Amino acid sequence: MSNDTGAGPDTTDGPASPNWGLIALIVLVVGGVIVAAVLLFGGDDDSDETSATTVVATTAAPETTEAAATTEAPATTAAPETTAAPETTEAPATTEAPATTEPGLAELAFSIQDIDDGGTIPVEFTCDGGNESAPVITIESIPEGVLQLAMIVDDPDAPTADPFVHWVVYNIPGNSTGFTDGEADLTYGLNDVDLAEWFGPCPPEGDGPHGYVFSLYGLNQDATLDPDLDGRTLFTAIEGSIVAEGTLTASYERAAS
Repeated sequence: MSNDTGAGPDTTDGPASPNWGLIALIVLVVGGVIVAAVLLFGGDDDSDETSATTVVATTAAPETTEAAATTEAPATTAAPETTAAPETTEAPATTEAPATTEPGLAELAFSIQDIDDGGTIPVEFTCDGGNESAPVITIESIPEGVLQLAMIVDDPDAPTADPFVHWVVYNIPGNSTGFTDGEADLTYGLNDVDLAEWFGPCPPEGDGPHGYVFSLYGLNQDATLDPDLDGRTLFTAIEGSIVAEGTLTASYERAAS
């Protein structure tokens, strides 16, 4: 009789096949242990290394903002050129009135033999001609109211303080038609060489032409004036009585020797 235990056939015959599930489990367990050990014992070093290797990012200095370009001062505006004052126009040269009759005086008309108004005095009437000839005056018209006449001849160009007096004649009747030097019924005053007669032109040599003025005065009085009055004294005596006047001017020049 056989013993039947009910057990199945023995399968252990031959080599057993590996148990892969167990192996995998063991690997997982071992791997976990290793990982835990690494984390446990190597964490601080890794942390330090991480800290050591961590470079703190320095904050870059902010870029400096360039100063704003300064605005140049505006170019100063040049002062406007001043306008030159317009040139003043000179007043035209006034033409002097001819030296004739004073305003308010009547005109006496007369002429001189051989001597023209504005002309040259002939040498025979001068010191160079020995004063051989004296002027011969012709009275051409006498205004009403003239009672007496007087004549003074002088040189305003003479180098003296006052015009140089050459001839003084007065107490000439108001109805006279003319006269010359040396007449008995006339009065001859003193010239500037203290002579009671005609003294002709005698300017300094080389002094240029001198003008000789023959002035004939008409007076409204007939009182006889004292003799030997010089030209300036005579004019002062008759000035207030002059109501008419006439003049004639002629020149004479002595060349330098």
